[in-house]
Amino acid sequence: MARRVTGSPLVGPAFVLDAQGLSLLADDDRRMTARLELAVRQEFMPVISAVTVAEQRRADRAGKRLAWLRSRLTIVPVTEDIADAAAALLDSTGLSGHECVIDALVVATAASATGPAKVVSSDGSHIPTLCKTASADRPSPVDWLKV
Repeated sequence: MARRVTGSPLVGPAFVLDAQGLSLLADDDRRMTARLELAVRQEFMPVISAVTVAEQRRADRAGKRLAWLRSRLTIVPVTEDIADAAAALLDSTGLSGHECVIDALVVATAASATGPAKVVSSDGSHIPTLCKTASADRPSPVDWLKV
């Protein structure tokens, strides 16, 4: 059963998948599966934002695998604190809220972890900038892991 975080931050390191990372897992991509397994061995909690649930929808075999995967990931709701953090990231980076709000919410979810965080994404245009900005006021980084 999926672990859902309510009201409290993510405790410890977090391995946060965006829609592309989750899609690769649903497609049974060996490299993505290996990355996730390594992160778990390194004691990172596998996480998705609730916004990723809405963004990533699949049918057929991939849809069944996606449902199974979701049951094994920690799903973090978009709280007011995370929304405020995402808005602050957008303000600090000058990125458009209309174009980058989902990316900002995913990075803000990662930044809510009490330990280091990795954001798994193929988006090299916005995610690295958001991660760098999110890392500025934290004792541990929010890193981008390109897939």
